[in-house]
Amino acid sequence: MKRNRRNKKLNINLTKIIESEIKENSLRQSFPKSIDSYIKDLKSKNLNTHEDLTEIPFVTIDGEESMDFDDAVWSTNDIKQTKIRVAIADVSFYVKKNDPLDLEAKKRGNSFYFPDRVLPMFPKKISNDICSLIPNKERACIVIEVIIKNYKISSFTIHRAKIRSVARLTYKEVDQIYFSNISQNKYFHLIKNLFESFSVLRNISEKRNKIEFDSEEFELIRELDDSFFFKKKEKLISYKLIEEFMVLANEVIAKFLKNNNLDSIFRNHEKPKDEKIEELKKVLKHNGIYNNEKFNKQQDFNNILRKIKKNNSFLNDSLLRSQTKAYYSNENFGHFGLGLDYYTHFTSPIRRYSDLNVHRDLIDFFFYKKTNKYERFLSNHLTLQEKKSDYIERKIIERACSLYLRNSKKRYFKGIVDGIESWGIFIKAIDLPFSCLARIRSKNLGSDKKNYLKHNTNFQIGQIVSFKIKKNDINTGKILVDKVKLISEK
Repeated sequence: MKRNRRNKKLNINLTKIIESEIKENSLRQSFPKSIDSYIKDLKSKNLNTHEDLTEIPFVTIDGEESMDFDDAVWSTNDIKQTKIRVAIADVSFYVKKNDPLDLEAKKRGNSFYFPDRVLPMFPKKISNDICSLIPNKERACIVIEVIIKNYKISSFTIHRAKIRSVARLTYKEVDQIYFSNISQNKYFHLIKNLFESFSVLRNISEKRNKIEFDSEEFELIRELDDSFFFKKKEKLISYKLIEEFMVLANEVIAKFLKNNNLDSIFRNHEKPKDEKIEELKKVLKHNGIYNNEKFNKQQDFNNILRKIKKNNSFLNDSLLRSQTKAYYSNENFGHFGLGLDYYTHFTSPIRRYSDLNVHRDLIDFFFYKKTNKYERFLSNHLTLQEKKSDYIERKIIERACSLYLRNSKKRYFKGIVDGIESWGIFIKAIDLPFSCLARIRSKNLGSDKKNYLKHNTNFQIGQIVSFKIKKNDINTGKILVDKVKLISEK
């Protein structure tokens, strides 16, 4: 009876978890009514001032649930060169600085995505319709055209143009068409050209030692009755294809901004901090794959990643945790992870305010020779909003996992020892996206962590263990376990 009363009292489902996190983090859920009348006039705006590129068969490639299509791609290749065009929604054509839509978007900083909804940066009439690159609709865009010769950027051009996407494709669909060689598909040759260009871009990335992390990711699949389950994301090559195309556009724009001394917003990712590197070295030494790498250059990370076997995926996470957090600034410091000296965010102006700001700076200077004044504190605000989005996403997954475990009859799981402290062991589950803690009395560990790692032969970072759920708090997503047993040595 007590157990039944407790479950009834909890009465938590996925929807309630999401709503509680939205409320607790004070996210803006609706738009001022005054904006509605303002939007009505935008759809009829004339695109005659935009260059006509509607004959180019651009396609969008996004997730199956996506509705806000802010980028489209096209490319062609021959013996002499690769030509790539990346079209990005020209949101700045519709949303002017300090108008009602702009002020609201700036407060939000970015769109917030959840398993059952989106809290968009702009009203859906803007994000999913007027600015979205919907197939067979004329849309205003900024088109970056890049010519690559001998694996180097030879030249680039910026167009303010109207385009007409010919197809809304999904990642899964693109992979299936290309790798199954479905040549009769009407988009096959467009996709084939994209993959050939992707091969060129990947070669460039490898030469500059872009760090190639390969983490296991889960997605939460929600069903109609509010039940849900987790599954590992498919590692589709088309994800990487679009990533390379977007990185190319972002780099080209960042370099243009910097070369013209424009006080815009850059996206920085600095070298790992010394203390993080020391922690990483200890983990690698314990697993016998450290070879005196200093980790002050990308190549050292890639060398280790190439040594990691499939069943040592936890080491990929260790390398990833050693990285610093990327942030926005009006100063450019480059992007360590991508191996780039210049980087910005330009390709998602529908869902990131930083990109919209960069669009305005680019357009005003490139087309009108006008320089904009940098808005003080904007970069910090946008970085904080991004961190909030990441935190909420992580919190929802943690709590959803707790809920999933409560409703599951399974109590024993497998995981990887992810961290060791004097008071307990952190374990990352293998089959579900949760981490947990096994508390251990200090007398069993020794006086400190170093002593424990040296003398205790029961557990080491990277070992596979079994464990039992002991305590599961759905309100916080915290999980305590016991009955930890070693399954195999790493």
